[in-house]
Amino acid sequence: MTDIYHWEYKIYTNDRMTELLEKSVIDWLFEFDPTHFISIQFPTNQRSYNLEKSLYRLKAVMKIFEKTLNPRHWYKNHLPFIAFAENTSGMWHFHVFLRNDKYPEEKMLSGMDTTVRKFGFSETVIDMKRITITPEKAFKYGDKELTADSTGRFNSFRIILSGDMFNLPQNISKITT
Repeated sequence: MTDIYHWEYKIYTNDRMTELLEKSVIDWLFEFDPTHFISIQFPTNQRSYNLEKSLYRLKAVMKIFEKTLNPRHWYKNHLPFIAFAENTSGMWHFHVFLRNDKYPEEKMLSGMDTTVRKFGFSETVIDMKRITITPEKAFKYGDKELTADSTGRFNSFRIILSGDMFNLPQNISKITT
């Protein structure tokens, strides 16, 4: 006699659900259509085991970056992003997918350089690259710590939407902006 529940569990393992989650997140990122991928790993003296502290630092970095692009009313011309929190060795860092349809590439790079200088970071702390060929590689790298259990539940706290972070009226989750 075969136990049907045991069979269903074998079909929908955590690995299978994680694979389905990864596919849906990648589809979501394709729909969002980010133009830049930013890795932010804070300097050793500012890394934290505490996610809230790390989120506070991420918010400060992204706010200064946007203010360098548009000093007056940056929040009205906000660049939407989706950040993924990653915890390696207990220290939090972020992978950010940013959608830019407002500023030339030179201004984006200059804005990030200014942000790095304002915080006194070394150049290796923040790495911004334009997403060009095979964006799914960047997407898979950014969401690599998202895992699902056999019911499809996952650590959604690891996904940070810029509209939520800055309490802005535009909601990035609708992606159709």
